[in-house]
Amino acid sequence: MRFLKRILAKIKATIVRPVAYAAAEWNRMSLRERRLISILGGSVGALTVLLVAYLMFDSLQSMAQANQDMRDALDAIAKHSDDYREGKATAAAQALRIGSEPPQLAADLEAAAKEAGIQIPETADRPDAPAGKRYVEHSLDLKLRKVALKSLATFLSKVETGHSLILITRLEVRRSFGGDGTDLDVDLTATTYERLKDGSKKPSPKGGPAAGKAKG
Repeated sequence: MRFLKRILAKIKATIVRPVAYAAAEWNRMSLRERRLISILGGSVGALTVLLVAYLMFDSLQSMAQANQDMRDALDAIAKHSDDYREGKATAAAQALRIGSEPPQLAADLEAAAKEAGIQIPETADRPDAPAGKRYVEHSLDLKLRKVALKSLATFLSKVETGHSLILITRLEVRRSFGGDGTDLDVDLTATTYERLKDGSKKPSPKGGPAAGKAKG
């Protein structure tokens, strides 16, 4: 108990002594000095209140802006949800056209050319290349000579709407020499994709040199 009393006495002395000193100094001041100190204290208090009010207002404004941004984001999601679902469905449909077996790119192109009534006189294989982590890209260069515009359009449509996913990734068209001037010479690259099986090794990005072959 005595120990506790001594501690309380020290705490009281620590608090009372500065207060007594301040009161004594206050009493020794003139009326003008007291008034100036009161004005200064009031100004500091008013500035403190204004600062706290400003910080609170700024915090509320930030919260309001964050809530507005959240509402805008939700509105954008709701607005474009149909586009997202449509794009996802399109991607899924395209993925179904990519098989896990090596695609018969040359055979598919020959079939499309036959339906369009044209011949493919020359082709050249391009090196296989990785396409992401799950696919490998196969490409074939084609040369078409003296092809009618309508036949070319039919061929391209048959290629890109067939059962396999084949994309025309390069297309160069120029007028053929001779004839009536309506025939075209065409250089193009057709690309298809193969889904890698588990454990399959992806081809090197550089690949080997392209092997060309001529067809009569």
